[in-house]
Amino acid sequence: MRYGCRCCLILLIAVFIGSPLRSPAQVDVWSNGGVHPVTLKADADTATCTGCHSDIAKKKYVHTAIETGCKTCHQIQNEKGVTRVTLVAPVTQLCLTCHSLATNKVLHGPYKNGDCVVCHSPHSSDFRQHTWVAHQDICLGCHARARLKVNKKKKIVTTPWGVTLTFAQMTGWMFLNLDKTLTKNHPVEGHPISGPNTALGPKSPSITCMTCHNTHASNYTDMLIKTPPDPSQFLCMTCGLCLDCHSHLFP
Repeated sequence: MRYGCRCCLILLIAVFIGSPLRSPAQVDVWSNGGVHPVTLKADADTATCTGCHSDIAKKKYVHTAIETGCKTCHQIQNEKGVTRVTLVAPVTQLCLTCHSLATNKVLHGPYKNGDCVVCHSPHSSDFRQHTWVAHQDICLGCHARARLKVNKKKKIVTTPWGVTLTFAQMTGWMFLNLDKTLTKNHPVEGHPISGPNTALGPKSPSITCMTCHNTHASNYTDMLIKTPPDPSQFLCMTCGLCLDCHSHLFP
């Protein structure tokens, strides 16, 4: 991608560390702005921005912040004839200006660190909750080794949707020992992580990672949605969750 086009994107999108742009989703969300290809007035309105960035809000789900104007999150600075578009707060703190951090005991690493744009588009998306890709693909994009592109020399990994993370950002990361189809073997061998819930029958919702895990915060280990064990199962710390589907095994 040419330099001018890349800089133009920076007007409304913060970009991924050290990774060249290879698709519209592959933007450096940790950058705090750059030189804008054309001069802008410091008080430029949203219409000025959308004159070039007309597609920024055309996807199915649009971030409500866009309705309040681009300068809700971005600011324009001019110095010696050079225009720079930056964020109004560090990227890891920007989302918290509108969204409160959960107070649960266990927080998902990227969420806790303010790396919300690892999973969410700040502008618009074709997926619920503004995720870059479908929810299940977001989870597997980070927690299935096979889907991560690793650069050991640069100490970075790149997700299937183009987010680049440093090894430091991945401290404490958990990888799942899934089969080649990435559909089973968690939490135990043969257990499905997607597809029909055969334990509860054809009318039950399909299994996804969110069947058992919260995405942002939980009061239970491993982001489980629940975990207090059945008092009679004192050796099983997750039986309270497992029995939701497998109670028929313990008549």
